[in-house]
Amino acid sequence: MHNAKEWYSSWFDSPYYHSLYSHRNHQEAADFVSQLIDLIQPAKDAHILDVACGRGRHALEVYRHGYAVTGIDLSPKNIKYAKEEARNKQTSDALQFMVHDMRKPLDTQFSHVFNLFTSFGYFKDPKDNIRVLESFRAQLAPNGVGVIDYLNPSWVLTNLVKEESIERDGIKFSIQRYTEGKWLCKDIQFQVDKHNYQFQEQVELLEINDFITLFSQANLQLVDLFGDYQLQAYDNELSKRQILIFQ
Repeated sequence: MHNAKEWYSSWFDSPYYHSLYSHRNHQEAADFVSQLIDLIQPAKDAHILDVACGRGRHALEVYRHGYAVTGIDLSPKNIKYAKEEARNKQTSDALQFMVHDMRKPLDTQFSHVFNLFTSFGYFKDPKDNIRVLESFRAQLAPNGVGVIDYLNPSWVLTNLVKEESIERDGIKFSIQRYTEGKWLCKDIQFQVDKHNYQFQEQVELLEINDFITLFSQANLQLVDLFGDYQLQAYDNELSKRQILIFQ
């Protein structure tokens, strides 16, 4: 078992993570980003920070809408991939990627901070969640707007598939899901070239009231809430996501 304390460091840096989630494609990102842009209507000179950007699929879509974007991620391999993708698409200097820990603010302010695809709530130390949000606040320009896209614990627990096998990119993934206190855990096992791999994901089951408390501790506030990537009204039982708009 990889070190569970920092499961995100090894798993997100693995090519197999991207195989497992290959169905979360650029079209999904493009549709969601279009909805977000329509909602928040950034000024033409907006500079948007994509926190925990992964391989940059959302950042690239924001750039396609004509905005300057900086994508940060803890995974060197993700950032290397994102930079290569940007070069292949002959993007301008308005699209930048760098390896960076989201718990530490960049010495730059942005009109918007995006944190998408459940890229929060990994840390066992509760103070780390506050550090992340304080970094968001430090990086938001006056009147700046932030977005966190997170799972909805009520929907996830009601619809939890405890065991399943998924084949992607010729790899058969065996998955077990369960809860430990306020944590949603996912054990992932698979074999490649006769080598056995085992990873785990751990995400905190943060409800709306948890976020409101966290925001207040970081001197931020929730200003709007949606329940899916189409930005429909939030329903605690029926919505798959918590799309939180904060300032």
